[in-house]
Amino acid sequence: MIEATCSRRDAASLIFDLPGYHVIDAVDLPCGGRRVKVSADVLEDGCPGCGVVSSRVHSWTQQRVKDITVGRDRPVVVVHKPRVVCAEAACGRKTFAQRTDQLPFRARCLTRLREAAAEAVIASGRAVDEVGDALGLAWWTVQDAVNAAAVVLPAVDDLRVHHLGIDEHRYRRVRFFRDPQTGSWTRVEPWMTTFVNVACGQVLGVVDGRDTAAVAAWLTARDPAWRARVQVVAIDPSTTFRKAITTALPQARISVDPFHLIQLANLMVTRVRQRLAQANHGRRGTTADPAWAHRLLLLRGYDTLTERARARLQATFKADDPTHELSAAWGVKEQLRRLLASPNATAAEAERNRLGCFVIAADMPETWRLWHTVNIWWPQILTLIATGVTNARTEAANTSVKQIKRTGRGYRNPEHYRARILLRSARRSRRRQRFTQQGTTLNCE
Repeated sequence: MIEATCSRRDAASLIFDLPGYHVIDAVDLPCGGRRVKVSADVLEDGCPGCGVVSSRVHSWTQQRVKDITVGRDRPVVVVHKPRVVCAEAACGRKTFAQRTDQLPFRARCLTRLREAAAEAVIASGRAVDEVGDALGLAWWTVQDAVNAAAVVLPAVDDLRVHHLGIDEHRYRRVRFFRDPQTGSWTRVEPWMTTFVNVACGQVLGVVDGRDTAAVAAWLTARDPAWRARVQVVAIDPSTTFRKAITTALPQARISVDPFHLIQLANLMVTRVRQRLAQANHGRRGTTADPAWAHRLLLLRGYDTLTERARARLQATFKADDPTHELSAAWGVKEQLRRLLASPNATAAEAERNRLGCFVIAADMPETWRLWHTVNIWWPQILTLIATGVTNARTEAANTSVKQIKRTGRGYRNPEHYRARILLRSARRSRRRQRFTQQGTTLNCE
């Protein structure tokens, strides 16, 4: 390695590479390992009491600190630390210990070790206790480093968000609480709502609950200029979210996610199949019933099927659909898929009229319920077709949230939970921006 001519660092300091420090001694320990003694390059420091800078040394102390692995193992690091005399005579603090960026006041591990711990948790998604065991740190030390990294995240109000996504996920498993007076049990499902920038998938915030009050409170807490910039909000077919958005963001348009609408259509087909199995066979479906054996084939899009799969589907209708109700329900589902694939609002209106004809021809409670849902959410469906804004990246963010929860084996402290989610999402969003081509780089601000 060629060293720059302007460098005054010795070889040991260059290899150890601790910013602001130089190596003054390095020895092999009798039982294995190494001990490295370092000292600060600059002795001057400001008094924490009065702020006056002084370089007069009162005494020297040696402090053993923890550091990252250098070479084959983690050496024992000893800091040759000065105690400085305050230059201000009127100051009540006569002496003070030197503080540096790598070794703050009363720190027992170097800053670069804390940064490495936070990086391992955030970038790799590892559990806090696993990182602590690998780096020789306590659980609280690693978690404090993660919390400190979350504090310096950009404020939500400073990000330019035009398309917002809202979705919920279960924070903890279902729990039951017993009333000591009445003896009755209450089922509690701890939900949390996630707010995501649809443009890049970055999680902006996480709040407790999934009701209107929780969502509206987070939105109204944002800066008025931030709320005015939001143009479209993508949600699931949830009246709770819709009410909160119309209250806090009256100027924003609401787009309903197509995946959940198709999911409702698939649920409609499943309910019709189950009802027909009870009516025709007096029991639940079994492998002897073609409709049950090909139940997953009924839920797939017809345009994605091969010729062989289409033949199997037609054979299923012919063999196990004497009333033609199952095929009618399947036709309603396929027509809804064609409606959601419309290129513009005019074509969507035409497909909606055809869907109404399909529902009238089917004339079943399940299809009428689906038709009622489509009519209720029709303005939001038109927004989806016009803007193309979906909740896909919001669902992807929720998948990452669930992975964080599994890695941590659950969380009891919601603040720690939020910190992990926000940091992990911000890191993934920056990485996605870095690897996206320059002409199509996503704007997360």
